[in-house]
Amino acid sequence: MAHLPLEGLRVIDFTVVWAGPLVTKMMAELGAEVIRVESKEHFPSSTKGLMAYPTKEMVATMGGLGSAYPNKDPGPDPYNRHAMFNVHAINKLSCTMELDRPEGMEAFERLVKVSDILVENNAVRVGNKLGLDWEHISALNPRMILVRMPPLGLTGPYANALGFGAHFEALSGVTYIRGYRDADPSKTTETFHMDDASAHGVLFAVLAALHHREKTGRGQMIEFPQAENMLQQMGEAFLDYSMNGRSAEPHGNTHPFFVQGCYPCKGDDQWIVFTLENEAQWQALLELAEHPAWGEDPRFATPLSRRENQDALDPLLASFTQQHDKVALFHLLQRVGIPAAPIYDEADAYRDPQFSERGFFKSMTHLETGTHLYPSHLSQWSGLQMRWETPPPMLGQHNAYVYKEVLGYSEEEYQQMLEQGLIGTEYARA
Repeated sequence: MAHLPLEGLRVIDFTVVWAGPLVTKMMAELGAEVIRVESKEHFPSSTKGLMAYPTKEMVATMGGLGSAYPNKDPGPDPYNRHAMFNVHAINKLSCTMELDRPEGMEAFERLVKVSDILVENNAVRVGNKLGLDWEHISALNPRMILVRMPPLGLTGPYANALGFGAHFEALSGVTYIRGYRDADPSKTTETFHMDDASAHGVLFAVLAALHHREKTGRGQMIEFPQAENMLQQMGEAFLDYSMNGRSAEPHGNTHPFFVQGCYPCKGDDQWIVFTLENEAQWQALLELAEHPAWGEDPRFATPLSRRENQDALDPLLASFTQQHDKVALFHLLQRVGIPAAPIYDEADAYRDPQFSERGFFKSMTHLETGTHLYPSHLSQWSGLQMRWETPPPMLGQHNAYVYKEVLGYSEEEYQQMLEQGLIGTEYARA
């Protein structure tokens, strides 16, 4: 059987929320042994839910991700049941260590010495306090690749700023330009694109660092400021301002040059998005809509004039789309060469034949949550099968393996640490 690209490597996962856990999820899929180092004394914000022990009544009023437990039931140990963690945790192991205690730091240092990669995306001051700085880590293991993912960098006047994706996407300018032209920024919905984009950027950097280590024998610290990664993705907007003094404006679902929009379809809250780039697509749409008169209107005579007069054209397009089922219309438009796609919710995506035939959603059975479909791999490899082996770990589930087999603690030492409360499988209750 072919070996996966990262097989034989051990990764220390010291990550929170989304960006960091997604990096290590992809590493685990590629064959690495990923060990999450977690504290049972300090609940990680927005990583395993919004709090360690919400009641069922609290979950019922939270809505959104706050209530993302099976059947909205947090159960006796909610942190093992929450979708925010479990979606990124397949194939990972979990152990607990208290780095703010000498015994916990000793165990952590042992783990660093026998590992290859450490990924952390905590606040800078937290990472430094816990000994995740390069001087400490590289002294323990010169071959270690340390990834630090501060929102704004390890240095500079904002180095210790606190926040999540929503805050630093705003600082990068993304929140403004992806809004709607007729609404202020408070109406812009959350997407947290920065988390997902950062994860993929970090994975590329880690692979490059591994290649460098193969040639030199030396490890690296990769500093990956997530806001700067967002700025890289907006290069044309900054160049436009630099060259022309022009600030990019929000334009919602529209396109700067083509007719493009999100239009209602038959049914309650059903929508489709499509784009008209050229005359052939316009003529094809006129034929589908059976409204040749639209083509005789001088406002819609050319692609440019159609875009300039899109406010007048949109109600006409909507009168056509709302007569059709969104999926049926998607196929009609695609058949005549018009880029289009229906707006899906989660249920739509689960039953879509494209994702189904490709096996994107895969089944996994978790001891606490039961059997569910999970989003699977981000890439397919010829001749290789990405890992899909073990369910998301419960807190401290692999303590015995990590402490006794990986770190070399004796059974007596392990039992002493259990008795002293240094390791465990439950979060401390306030």
